[in-house]
Amino acid sequence: MAGCDYIGNNSDKKSEEKSTSVVLTKSESNSKQSTASSVTTKAENKQEKEPITFVPQNDETDKGLTIENDETLAKLQKIIDENQDMGFEDDITIVYSGQTFGETSNLAGIFFIVNRTDKSLKNMKFTYTFGGIDRQLIFNQKAFALSEEKFGTLEPNTVMPMYFPIEPENEMAFKEIDATQVIEKIDTFNYDTADNDTDSSGKEPATSEDELTFKIPKQNSDKGQTIENNKLMANLKQLVDENPSMGFENDVTVLYSQLNEKSEDQLLAYFFIINRTNTTMENLSFIFNYGNKNGEKVWDREQYRISSEDFGTFEPFTVIPMTMEVPPGKEELFLSITEKNIQTSIENFHYEKVN
Repeated sequence: MAGCDYIGNNSDKKSEEKSTSVVLTKSESNSKQSTASSVTTKAENKQEKEPITFVPQNDETDKGLTIENDETLAKLQKIIDENQDMGFEDDITIVYSGQTFGETSNLAGIFFIVNRTDKSLKNMKFTYTFGGIDRQLIFNQKAFALSEEKFGTLEPNTVMPMYFPIEPENEMAFKEIDATQVIEKIDTFNYDTADNDTDSSGKEPATSEDELTFKIPKQNSDKGQTIENNKLMANLKQLVDENPSMGFENDVTVLYSQLNEKSEDQLLAYFFIINRTNTTMENLSFIFNYGNKNGEKVWDREQYRISSEDFGTFEPFTVIPMTMEVPPGKEELFLSITEKNIQTSIENFHYEKVN
């Protein structure tokens, strides 16, 4: 949903950097543990813990996969049986299993997410850092989303697998990681509770305070375009109104709107840039990757800049549309990408903070 290129320099503004990405996940596994605001190699808590139960994802059970008929699930079940003290008390822990799924160019690392709280969690979104000690980071504050539909509910004292795709350029470093010597950190973690449909702050998930506001880019409004006289802007606003929960909490998200049109010989795709932070920003810049899980890229490390001159400022809980030209020869690939096979990320995200 969003794309362009920009950055600026002003002594009255503060330039900040954050890594942001969106990746659809399938499952994960075990070994060293990471909890919110913590790095691996923590001393194990020797007090006796409640038993934990291994539970496959909804996606797996919907396909008829079980511990009895699937080799991968059986192997993961065995790991859990042999490591019943896994996870930190009263916390959510992510643990690398040391296992992988798939082959080169379509490789995923298997991780576990462990719930040792008394809450049933769903629709979990978090940013995660992972790599080997003295080696490059495989994930650097990378954002993951575990939807209730595909992942299910993470009950107390249960463990679910997650399959995190590994970028081809990181495969060699990933395969050389010693699962007992890793750096792991959950940087942000948000969720809904299944018991009463409240979010991690204890509020109703869709409060008016958190509702998104659609904003027409400055370059369009300067030309007199409004929701009333421009059909495209009206359609984009309708999508935002119908999807008030789009985007990651406390983060900036780039998301394809599913709208596109052919202009002469050029396919134009309309993206959204979603600001779910409390910061007013301008002059954004980032490196954009968008393709499928087979490693085919429509945009491969493309640099974009979103200037305040063209787009204005990005207020908190604001969505601004952006037009991206699909590269020649990539139209068929772009149109073939769906929610199930998408792989997209943002790197080197910078912005100027408006005081």
